Amino acid sequence: MSMKLTVGDPIPSVGLRATDGYLLNLRSWVTKQPAVLLFFAGPTLTGAARRRGLRTIDALTAGHDRLREAGIAVAAISCDSEQQQTAFATKHQLPFLLYSDERRSAVEMLGIETIVDGENVNVAQPIAIAVDREGIIRAVMERVAPDSLVDQVVRALSEPIPAVAEDATTG
Repeated sequence: MSMKLTVGDPIPSVGLRATDGYLLNLRSWVTKQPAVLLFFAGPTLTGAARRRGLRTIDALTAGHDRLREAGIAVAAISCDSEQQQTAFATKHQLPFLLYSDERRSAVEMLGIETIVDGENVNVAQPIAIAVDREGIIRAVMERVAPDSLVDQVVRALSEPIPAVAEDATTG
């Protein structure tokens, strides 16, 4: 499955709950400032998929100050419950909130692939979405490279949106 939304599309309006109990409307939140949204397989996953998610979370944690200085907010989203995320956030001392998409409304709306292991559903691989203050998707990083993630996000949100080339057949 590939993303349903692409660069230039508006981020949809969907409600998510944070580890602190705060209810977030994704569209309203991103229009306050540019943001990176990381969808990842988190607290309840094991093996290689968990390690990929942890490396990506670690990259955002390490780059959080740089992102904040650039005026970019960070939110991480998994399909785990609020309780599982709270324990995860506390253990890893995250400088940003985690949001629960336990009902998978955001991942389904965005077309983010999930994997099922018994009753456990998680994001198949980390995906980062850079969204500008108008709520427009500026970059979709489907193959997140943790070492360059922060650079990619800062670059995506500081460069102008490329103009759409006019069709040569229209005059």
